[in-house]
Amino acid sequence: MVGEARHIFVGDLAETPLPEILATIHRYRVPGMVETQLGDCTKRVSILNGDIIFASSTNRGESLGDMLLAAGRITMEQYRASALMLLDNPRKRHGQILVQMGVLTEAEMRTAVLEQVQRIVWSLFGLSEGLVTFTLGADRVDEVYKLRIPTPRAILHGCKTVPDAKRLISRLGGKSTVFSRVAMPEHLEGIQLEGSEEELLALMDGRRTLFELCENGPLSAGLNARIIYALHCLGLIRKEKDSSSGIKVQVPSGG
Repeated sequence: MVGEARHIFVGDLAETPLPEILATIHRYRVPGMVETQLGDCTKRVSILNGDIIFASSTNRGESLGDMLLAAGRITMEQYRASALMLLDNPRKRHGQILVQMGVLTEAEMRTAVLEQVQRIVWSLFGLSEGLVTFTLGADRVDEVYKLRIPTPRAILHGCKTVPDAKRLISRLGGKSTVFSRVAMPEHLEGIQLEGSEEELLALMDGRRTLFELCENGPLSAGLNARIIYALHCLGLIRKEKDSSSGIKVQVPSGG
C-alpha cells in the first residue's frame, strides 16, 4: 500500500513478512529507512547502496548500555555513572561516554556497537506482526560505526534465525511444491552464498518437491526450509507447480 509523503510503503508484517519487504527494496536498490512498530517499541533499519548500514531500537533492553551490562562487560556502577554523564552530554553516544571514562577502548566500543546493531537486525526477522513502513532517503549515512551487511546476505542469515518459521514456510505452498533455479538476476550478481546454501540451490531441478528438498538438503529439515524460503524471496528460485492437496510441510520450530 502506498503511503503519504516520503513513505513509499506502509503495511503489516502479518500480511507481508520482513524478508519479502527487504528483497523488494533491494531489487530496486533504493536507499531508505525500514521502520517497524509493535506496541511501544519502534525499530529502524537504514539501507544504502544495497547494504544494511545501521539499526536502532527504542527497546531499552536493546540499548548499548543494557547489552554491555547484561553481558558483564561493564558494572552497574559504571552503567549508572555513564548514564548520568550522558544526561549532561546529550549530543554524545553512550559508547563515546564509556570510552571517555576509560571503561572501553575505541576498538571495544566499535565492536560492541556493531554487535548491538546486528542483534537488532536479527530480532526483526522473528516479528510476525506490527506496522512496517519504508521511507525513502539516505538517513544515517554519517553514522560513524556503520554495518556493511549486503541485504541478500541479511535475508539469508535472518531467515535462519527465525525461532518459529511455520508462517514463512507456509508461503512456499504444499509439500509437493516443485522448485527450479532461475538465471541469476542482475541485482544479485556477486551474491555470496555459503556452501550449504549453494548445495541446496543445486538441488532445485524442477523435479524435487519441497518435502524432498527439506529432507535431503545439506542441513536439518527446518534449516533447509528456511533457506528455501529465503532463496524464493530473493528470486533465485521459482515454483514450477504447487500441491493440490493443501498439505503443508511441518517445520520444527527449533531448526
